Amino acid sequence: MKISKKIAITFTKIPKINPSDTSYLKIMKPSTKVENFLISNDIYSPYNLNSFPFIKDNGIKSNNGKNDENSTHVLINCEQYEILLNKDNIKPTQKLEYAIEEALNSMKPLKSLQDIFNEYGQLFPQRIILGRSIKNILPTSIAPETIDIKTESLIPRLDKLNISYFLTPKGRIIENNDLPNWIQNPNNLEIIEFDKIEPFYKILKEEQQTKIDDLLKDNYRILMTGITDLSDLDNNEVEYHKRINIESLLEDEDFEVYGSIISKNNSRLEGIYINFGSYDINGFFAMIKKLEETSVNIKECRILWMIVEKPSKLLVFSPNNREFQVECIKESIILQSDKSNYYIKPSFSLSQGYTIFVHAYCPSTNYEPDNIIKLVKWSHNSIKFQVTKPFYDESNNNFSTDNEEDINLDLRICVLRSDYKNLKFDNRSEGGYSLDLTGYVLTKDNFNESLSTEINEVV
Repeated sequence: MKISKKIAITFTKIPKINPSDTSYLKIMKPSTKVENFLISNDIYSPYNLNSFPFIKDNGIKSNNGKNDENSTHVLINCEQYEILLNKDNIKPTQKLEYAIEEALNSMKPLKSLQDIFNEYGQLFPQRIILGRSIKNILPTSIAPETIDIKTESLIPRLDKLNISYFLTPKGRIIENNDLPNWIQNPNNLEIIEFDKIEPFYKILKEEQQTKIDDLLKDNYRILMTGITDLSDLDNNEVEYHKRINIESLLEDEDFEVYGSIISKNNSRLEGIYINFGSYDINGFFAMIKKLEETSVNIKECRILWMIVEKPSKLLVFSPNNREFQVECIKESIILQSDKSNYYIKPSFSLSQGYTIFVHAYCPSTNYEPDNIIKLVKWSHNSIKFQVTKPFYDESNNNFSTDNEEDINLDLRICVLRSDYKNLKFDNRSEGGYSLDLTGYVLTKDNFNESLSTEINEVV
């Protein structure tokens, strides 16, 4: 840890400086790796490093277990001044504010913010102690304590601890017989302690703080959206595998994609099945199957798609749809030949205006499901889906319709919790598209207050 060389703040009022004439011997036994890290960087009060989100882990934050080293820090501090930095009396520089705003509006805001705070600083101490400090680290365990220095009693105590010298921050040796002179010498002021520490981004304007706090929430969000045309497909085919590449490289291959196919007139096409899979850091595939009787010109259609995951996992997070709050549900159902309606009970309450997306996967087989899944009804605690199998002309196609075996189907359901009516797409500059083109909007018309009773009767 080091002090940033970049100027991050300006003072609107001179900081308060209090003189101090305190000298003490401090013995500290770190019990965790985090405590050892903090003490080594002149931070003596306990802090949870997870509350400082932009500090690089380097194995410190994720390993808050027992300290492997059986060591004790022994230091002598001579305090001369206490500097108090009130957040009300400082403000970030315009250059820092501009850099933060650019990062917040970028496709990879968390990574961009990480780079900025690596330059400008991670921590903001509201209390800084100036003075002189020397230290020795003993390879044994000693009970922690703090002792006011009295020159006549210091040496016997150090002898008892078997300490014959200390080191300055620059590595100069101070032997015990030189301690009285060192203690009485007021020169060579240094920072010897940081205290009352907050994450550095807490000095920013409230609006920017709120946006960063929102980014740091470990919730599912709409990370990217796109519109892909299908002009390269062959109308004579019935099944297609369309590769969709994305511009921003992802950090992980574990994410979900939801979407639909729309016509050239921007109407949703229900007669065409679409699902997504084969995810990697560069993109994914769309699997498309159309009904034999469908007369739609596939070359004139487009795919509307969105990637859903946690921003901290993929790092990509488009600024276009951050107002949407997202809930994800994974539910397994067993398809039965004599049954078309299936019920899901979310762990959260549903409301009018929410939008639901759903896709299906078969986890234990190579079978690619081509079931058409539609929302039928909803209540505040239940969803009713209709799952149907498309019919194909088997004289022309290889698709089977008479599968008597029950199939275990994983439903991946995404719920958008928002009053917003349109979804913006990252690769289009025009206005957003209505949510009912890609999902099912919960309305008064498809609401059924007695759905829970219906479920109980079916069960």
